[in-house]
Amino acid sequence: MKQYLQSLKVSLFIMVICGFILVINMLLPLHLTQYGIHPRSMATLYGILFAPFLHVNWIHLSSNFFPFIIFSTLIGFRSVKRFYCIFFLQLVCTGILVWLFARGNSVHVGMSGIIYAFWGYLIIYGIVRKKIMHIIISILTLFFYSGLIWGVLPTYSSVSFESHFLGALCGAISGYLFAKHRV
Repeated sequence: MKQYLQSLKVSLFIMVICGFILVINMLLPLHLTQYGIHPRSMATLYGILFAPFLHVNWIHLSSNFFPFIIFSTLIGFRSVKRFYCIFFLQLVCTGILVWLFARGNSVHVGMSGIIYAFWGYLIIYGIVRKKIMHIIISILTLFFYSGLIWGVLPTYSSVSFESHFLGALCGAISGYLFAKHRV
């Protein structure tokens, strides 16, 4: 239970940071979203690390809030170290793939790539690990968040389906590898 609460606190803290950055961006003419991922631009590689913390508006942030909190807590329910490991791994892997393969002439921002990575991780980890608690988490994740599957399709030009798809792919691969190696 202690790990669960610690994981919850960490995920809430991360979302508070995102909210703080959004408030600063709205109050000051800094245009912080320019520091997101600009695909294949060597001058803006830093976007790989900053993009998840940048959001366009409150609707964007609020749509990421609950899935991030729920998935983060499920990943870290036994070990907050696992949450940190998965979070940073997905931040880097998803960011690099978005930088390499996403549409050019666009800026990709928001936590949704990591949310999709967590989603893929939780589903695959439980299936491959074959422990009852992890299987239950996989089933519940798939049941309650099955609608996320539509986010990997190019529906709106303002939505980075590439972040969603590549995040889910990174998360699924991580879930498989972590389960196979019992990490």
